[in-house]
Amino acid sequence: MSDLPASALDYAAVVSEYFLGLRGAGLMLSPLDEELVCEWERRGIPVAVVCRGIRRGLEQQQEGGARPPRSLRALRLAVDDEWRDYRSGRVGDAPPGPAGEEPVAASRLRAARTLLTEAGRSAPPALREGYRAAWRALEPALALAAAGETSPLARLDAALAEADARILAAWLTSLEPPVRAALGPRVRLLAGPRTRSASRAAYRDALRAHVSDAARAAGVTCLRGSV
Repeated sequence: MSDLPASALDYAAVVSEYFLGLRGAGLMLSPLDEELVCEWERRGIPVAVVCRGIRRGLEQQQEGGARPPRSLRALRLAVDDEWRDYRSGRVGDAPPGPAGEEPVAASRLRAARTLLTEAGRSAPPALREGYRAAWRALEPALALAAAGETSPLARLDAALAEADARILAAWLTSLEPPVRAALGPRVRLLAGPRTRSASRAAYRDALRAHVSDAARAAGVTCLRGSV
């Protein structure tokens, strides 16, 4: 499947190589696609299940006459369907699944709180307030939800996204006006123009990903992709 050495074929590399190989084009995943693969790995979805979902999604789109998607995110629902089938026992050739989402979510929540605590100790006042706001955003992450509403990991991921939004808002506020004014054009340049196939929501996600990258480069602690 790949010319990469076996030692380089970790979870993300296998999924990337598989998707790009089936698609027949492209050299690497986008930052948003890489984040999605990290999310699948954190959720404990076996790589074999992810690859089957990718193939299923591509086959379904080809049956409908559509061109292969440029983004792995376009196949997210197919992977979720394959994961649901696997957990319900209809897929028998995959490796055993995780013991449950609750312990994994609880462990990630503890790691997120530890990161926020450590980051807040040396942060300037404005950013320290952002970390405190992020901590508060994590409070309801593992609250009991209505039966069948959402999974623990889905609730945690939503809380992490909200926490990061508060951290980024505090960071942007702390920047000098000229620096903040220059960030917007820089981010739009990195993201490139929105293509016809990209929804407005997906394009906004891409812009936010580049803002997050800029914040990390400036030494800001962001939670998504870190825990």
